[in-house]
Amino acid sequence: MSLPPVQAVLLDAGGVLLDLDYAFLARLLAARGVDAALDRLAEAESYARTAIDRRVREGGRVGEAWRDYFRILLARVSTPAGEVEGTIDALWETHQRSGLWTRAIDGAPQTLRALRQAGFRLGVVSNAEGRVARDLDNAGYGALFETVVDSHLVGVEKPDPAIFRIALERMGIDPRATLFLGDVPAVDVAGAKAAGLRPVLLDRHDLYPDLDVPRLRSITELPAYLGA
Repeated sequence: MSLPPVQAVLLDAGGVLLDLDYAFLARLLAARGVDAALDRLAEAESYARTAIDRRVREGGRVGEAWRDYFRILLARVSTPAGEVEGTIDALWETHQRSGLWTRAIDGAPQTLRALRQAGFRLGVVSNAEGRVARDLDNAGYGALFETVVDSHLVGVEKPDPAIFRIALERMGIDPRATLFLGDVPAVDVAGAKAAGLRPVLLDRHDLYPDLDVPRLRSITELPAYLGA
């Protein structure tokens, strides 16, 4: 049976719409004697995300991954062992106060505006800490989404298909006509498939060349992928 045309696009937030504030992280590390260039931090972040994805696929819990993600990232940029936990504490404090994933990914707001103009309905499904809607607004995504589902606020997190169903029910949309764009296979692709959506992986650093799922290297490729 053929699938209906895509009518709605749901998206992850961190890594798809919002980037880690690498400039802030670089300043924090510099104060601890670590010289980490922005491109080196971006490479370390990609490595950490891949490692956490592997851990989740092997049965680890998503909610326990935050500190381990930063332990891996900080180790990749040669942070002294004695500075790691204190740095993570400072990052958590900042994340709770003002957020860390706060920078719009290049081209993402313009891409979503183009999709809206082409008639696609948009929403967000994110494993977050209760402030992702505000972070999206502050980054220039205001009024683009019909709904923003934040795992902290709804009490369920990806890859549980229930969090995707919350967005589907709020928007009144058919999962078969809904694409989900995420960047972590074990969380985003697996969860979207389980909820009956059509997953696409945003693989900005070409980390998953052998994964059997449609991949985009940039969110700016999404309109062409959808034929918009």
